[in-house]
This record gives sequence, structure tokens and C-alpha cells, in this order.
Amino acid sequence: MPRTDTTTTTTTTTTTSKPGESWGGGGGRSGGAAAAAAAGGHRQHYVPPPPIPEQKRLRQIDPTIVPSPPYLLISKFLDFACASVPVLRGACPSDGWRSAFPYVEWVTFPAGRLSHSFDGRYSAGDVVPYLTYGEFVAGRRGDGRSTTTATATIRSFVVDAYDYSFRTDSTSLSDLTDPTALAVLFVLVLLMRSIKGALLPRFSSIGRRLGRAAHGRSWEVDNPDRIIKFGEYVHRLLYHTAVSVYGIWYFRDKSWWDESRGGTTNLWIGHPNQPIGPGMAWYYLVQGAYNVDALISLAELSFVFEFVNPFAYSSALDFLVEREHVVDERQRKEQVRRMMTNGQRGATALWTPLFRLRWSDAVRGDFREMMSHHLVTNALIFFSSYYRLTRAGSMVFLIHDVSDVPIDMSKLANFVKWKVATIVCFVIMVLMWIVTRLTIFPFVICKAVLTESREYLVLRGTLDPALHDAYYLLFYALLGALVLLHVTWFLILLRIGWTLVSTGERHDYSEHKGGERQKKDS
Repeated sequence: MPRTDTTTTTTTTTTTSKPGESWGGGGGRSGGAAAAAAAGGHRQHYVPPPPIPEQKRLRQIDPTIVPSPPYLLISKFLDFACASVPVLRGACPSDGWRSAFPYVEWVTFPAGRLSHSFDGRYSAGDVVPYLTYGEFVAGRRGDGRSTTTATATIRSFVVDAYDYSFRTDSTSLSDLTDPTALAVLFVLVLLMRSIKGALLPRFSSIGRRLGRAAHGRSWEVDNPDRIIKFGEYVHRLLYHTAVSVYGIWYFRDKSWWDESRGGTTNLWIGHPNQPIGPGMAWYYLVQGAYNVDALISLAELSFVFEFVNPFAYSSALDFLVEREHVVDERQRKEQVRRMMTNGQRGATALWTPLFRLRWSDAVRGDFREMMSHHLVTNALIFFSSYYRLTRAGSMVFLIHDVSDVPIDMSKLANFVKWKVATIVCFVIMVLMWIVTRLTIFPFVICKAVLTESREYLVLRGTLDPALHDAYYLLFYALLGALVLLHVTWFLILLRIGWTLVSTGERHDYSEHKGGERQKKDS
């Protein structure tokens, strides 16, 4: 929070004051702001804040001058709008929006709440840029390598692309917001969806055969949705098992998992120039692609998109005015919506005069929790990659993947009604959930973010205190949302466990809120 000055000096700042006189080397409040207070609110002369590098230096000397996050975000938004939005750029004064602000004390550095500016990420002098593909190729050509034929050119391109992608540290693939990484991510999402589309029918056929063998042909006829979901969870099980095995192997000797070598302090030491190997870069790319696909797949599973005839909508509005004498516009639109959706299958999630989204029959019982989880997870993935916090992100990935394996196994056993296997997998799932998501995640990873990040990134590192204070609440909120979702799902697990103990049946409340629809012969 800004410091409050109780000085009662009557000295005034003249129009010939220099910028340095308002913010000084020590970061104290300007004489002009104090003069204005003593003069009963008389508007003092506006003095522009120092350049961002100088502001950063003063904030590092005295972090207490940094305003609270809402003011930092407002200042950043206005700085960005005046500098980058064409429509607003011409409307802003040539010497910045602060010169037109009516309360000069609010924009007088360093005590003014809106006086601070900062870069959106690390300053150029503090960070080593990731190596781009063009720079990589140029460096090789500088070594004297050249090609003379088309075949040699193709071979050279393949070798360069392979070496850049899989043998070079800290490339632009390490930042998922980089255009090159986004292009690779897009290709990976398409590839994953193609593979899943080809494999799901085969996996579902396995579930069909297992169910038929265990419960007879009538089970197959009565459980088509369960057979499809069996294929989906086989795919999930294979993915989570594969990335868990890779993660355990790749991170087995990493210092941030080893308490004897400093443990989680290594998440921050050396930031933002920690080397990111190809294994970490591709781990993030694959995980990002999977989670983007999971978000898309959840939307596809949950909603049905339908076009609405705009001419029918317009005619219905006129009909209500002419025949029913309904003149209130809001009431007319509501009645038309009911008329046009009446009798159509599925509850309406979103309706417009042009299209309609309705809930699918296959929507998950925990749709809200799962959609929130995917949105929070994807936000954390891209934010952590952008701000080079991939070590912390990789820990979050790994504990989730490991705990997802028994979840998938339990659902598979339940879908085909193998009761003994279901009970065993359920017990393992609950234990893994407690260890990973309710212990390691909040009390190791989140604790490190809360207690260590500022010390190592700001006080011992080179991160601008304003940049940290502007966005740390966002990261805390996203991590806190994950903890809350984990607790919510754990309560669902307890409900499933109680049903299992009291009735001998395992009802999956994550698939259907009221419990699974039971068949007589299931």
C-alpha cells in the first residue's frame, strides 16, 4: 500500500521543478503532493513518473512504495490502452494519460496510487530470450554448413527441426504463448483428436465384449452410453499412465523434488533464466494439448448446438403484438423463447434469435466442477509457461496425472460392474487422492508458492515488485480454486464410499448427480 506522509510543510513546488525532484533517489513522497495537501487541495504541477527501469530500481530498494494490486492493474490497463489500442491512442495526451488525470496526487510517483508503470513480464535486461528457430538455423549456417541440392535442403531442414525441437535447451517451444509453440500445440490437439477418434470405437468394443461376457447380451442393449464411456476412460487411462510413467522417469533426479537438495526452493532459484530442456518443453506442450482437447471434448459432450430460424423468431414477435397484445419487449422475447423451445428435447443452456445451446443427454453430473477445473487448469498452464514457472507447473501436472490413474481404473471397473475390482480401485483412488491432491498439492506446492516465491523472485531475485504484486493474487486464486475443487470432489468420493458400504453398490455421482441409472439386469 502507498505510504502516508504526515508532513505539514508549506513549501510549494514551482512549475520549473525537474522530474527528479518529485520522486528523488530515495522514493519519498513528492514535495508537490505534500504542498497540495497543505494548500487545501490546490492542484499542483504534474510531474511525469520516471522511466520504468528507474521505477523498478526504486521499488526494489523500497518495496513498500508499491500500490495494492487493483491500482497496479488499473494503471497497467490504461498504459496498455494508450500505447497499443489504435482507437484510444489518439485520444490520450502526448505526455500520457496521467497528465490529464484530475487528481494529481494519485499520479505523482511514488506515493500516487496510479503513478506506477511496469513491464508485463521480466525486463529485457533480466531475462535471456528463448532461442528461436531462425536464430538456431542462422547459428548453424554461421558454422559454415550449406546445402546445394533440393534433397540436401530437405534433409538439412529435417535435421535442423529435429535438433532444435529435441536436442536444444530453452527454445521458443518452452513458451506456450509463442507463435511457434502455439502452432505446434494446435497440431498436437488435432493429432490427439484424430488418434482418439480412431481408437475410441475399438476401446468401446472391448467394453462391449467384457460387459456381454459378465452380464449377458441384454446388458449390452441396455447400456450403450456406458459402453461409449468405457472407451473414453480406456483412452484416459492410457494417457494418464503414459504421462505419469514419463513424468516419474524424467523428474526422478530433479532437485525440486529432492528435499535434501533444497526441495521447492529450486522452483525459484535461477528464475527466470532456468534452463528448460526439450523433455520439459514437450512435456508442457503435450499436457497443454491434452487439456485444451479435454476442454473442447467436455463442451462437445455437454452441449448440442442448433440453429434458430431468425424469420420465425421475428414473426413470433409480431404475432404476440398483433394477436396477444403483449407490448413489453422483455416479456415478448421470453415468451417467444418458450414457444420456440417448447417440446424440444433437452433443457436450454443458452438461447439467442440465431442459435440455441441445449444440454446433451450425456452431460456429466459434475459438469460445473469439471468445466471449472478445465478452465482453471488451462489458465494455469498458459500463465505458468508465459512467466517461466514451468518447474512449479510440472509438479502440479505430475501429482494430478498419478492420481488420475486409479480414478480411471475405478470407473472402468464400475462401468462393467466388476464389484471386487471396483472396491479395490476405489480404495486405492481415495488413498492416492488424499496423498497427492489433499496433501502434496496444498501443503507442498501451494505452500511453496505462498511462502517462498516472493522471497526468491523479488527480494533475492530480479523480478519487479510491481509485476509480482499485480498478478500474485491471480495465481493464488487459481491455485485456491483447484484446492476447492479437490475438496468438492473428495466429498463426492465420500458419498460414493458411503453408498458402497451401505448398499454394496457403487453409484458414480460424477456421471449422474442422483446416482447412476440402474438397470434391472445390470
